[in-house]
Amino acid sequence: MNRFGLIIAATLAAASLHADTSLTGYGTWWDGDDEGYGGGLRLKKTILGFGAVEGRGGYVNFDDTQTDVYPLDVSVNVRLPFMVSPYAGVGVGYYFIDSPVSALDNGSNYFGQIGVEFTFLLVGAMAEVRYHDAEADYLDGTSVNVGLLLKW
Repeated sequence: MNRFGLIIAATLAAASLHADTSLTGYGTWWDGDDEGYGGGLRLKKTILGFGAVEGRGGYVNFDDTQTDVYPLDVSVNVRLPFMVSPYAGVGVGYYFIDSPVSALDNGSNYFGQIGVEFTFLLVGAMAEVRYHDAEADYLDGTSVNVGLLLKW
């Protein structure tokens, strides 16, 4: 039985070393001119161990102005490929706004991000901070994202 367990553990460890795609569900807090809360999904593809490309879609609600924001973005990151993996990156995005405030329109943004992922075999967690510079100054500011991920 010990050999069987060792074979399974080695197989899972080898699979996690070659796992280069992950899906993350995350919660977000966005501090622009107003505070917003929401969540989203991130699909990430690791390239050569030290780089990654990711795409995201999400939802953020800003209660004070009754504004809903639906951001879609893509980013490029550099990372250290370890069990605890810090990363930094830049990205661009487009956001759709549903708001009674007539001055707020759909628009684009760019951002910088730093974060860390912790993975064990095929599951993990992530935490990151982003700074957004958006067309709508209302959305300029910092966001914090925390989530759980699955790798394959």
